[in-house]
Amino acid sequence: MFTGKRPYLISAVLLLAVTIPATGLSLLTRTPLLLKSMSVIALAFSAIVALAACCLSSDRHGAGITLWDVSGAYAFIGFAAGMLSDPRQVLEL
Repeated sequence: MFTGKRPYLISAVLLLAVTIPATGLSLLTRTPLLLKSMSVIALAFSAIVALAACCLSSDRHGAGITLWDVSGAYAFIGFAAGMLSDPRQVLEL
């Protein structure tokens, strides 16, 4: 679907779409809520990267690190941060 002459451009746009909101939210979030918000951010980015991997027809069993691996890493980080946080503080988000 998105294959073309510049595959690096898609990777750069995806990287910027993931890093800029995370950095901005990390700077604007209060310290007690940082772990909870990072959990939500990581799970959202996992979904974004999985959608990009699906649209780019990324090979799940390819050599090296694929977009599916990055999506799984984001999901793992999101669930781990969610387990370490206090559920009562999530209501403050």
